[in-house]
Amino acid sequence: MYQNEYRFLVDEVVEFSKKFSVSSNLNASIRISAISDIDEAMHLAFDEVYGEEEYSWKDIRELEMSQVWDVYYTLSEDVRPVNLEELLELISENVRNSLNKYDEFYEEIVTDLNNCAISRAVNGKDETNFFEKLFEIHKAGELPCGWQGEYPDGKIVAYLP
Repeated sequence: MYQNEYRFLVDEVVEFSKKFSVSSNLNASIRISAISDIDEAMHLAFDEVYGEEEYSWKDIRELEMSQVWDVYYTLSEDVRPVNLEELLELISENVRNSLNKYDEFYEEIVTDLNNCAISRAVNGKDETNFFEKLFEIHKAGELPCGWQGEYPDGKIVAYLP
């Protein structure tokens, strides 16, 4: 499996993917826009475009992940985390076995957790990191599903059941 100085941070994400147990209230420093309508959450996650650039929620997450990959590829081979592809398989299986709600968001949840784990393997833990915010939202029992405002300004929209 992956080995580096941030392994314990990655392990936290993997452990969460096994149980989805709500472990905390959402940190007040994470600005979100909360919604309570599942149909609206689905619309925001899969159909809506945001801002003048007309990014989808998937586009925003991919743009954020490209910054992580930029850092990854600047690391020398001897410090670059290895076997990151194994994380996707492990997290995917864990989520498949433990998810008891949000089935329609399965792929998005797996992507969020996988991206957070990779970000942690590369960058460590930084509370201002986009994927750390997504992870905190998941840990609070909420579901990140969209964006409010012009990207990158604005805030994450989260569904609260």
